[in-house]
Amino acid sequence: MAEMHPFRLSPDEVIQQALKFFGPDGIDLELAVQEPERLRFEGKDGFIELEPRPDTNNQVRLLIQHKNYDQEIQAFRRVLSQQSAGQSQAQ
Repeated sequence: MAEMHPFRLSPDEVIQQALKFFGPDGIDLELAVQEPERLRFEGKDGFIELEPRPDTNNQVRLLIQHKNYDQEIQAFRRVLSQQSAGQSQAQ
């Protein structure tokens, strides 16, 4: 399944949050690919692939492709939305 979501974050901020959320300190998926513009996490139940694409006005469009992990993706989107909202209020 693939979905695209906009966030008022930089690509680096999205990547750092993804590493924290999906990695060993989070839900502990294996980091299979770490490239400047793409992360892929794998687990026994499927995979999550993230591609943050810079957009205008300090915004990023995040392409999320995944097999299973629907609840984890929803939780991660909430984390990014909260961080994005916090930055908007600070500006």
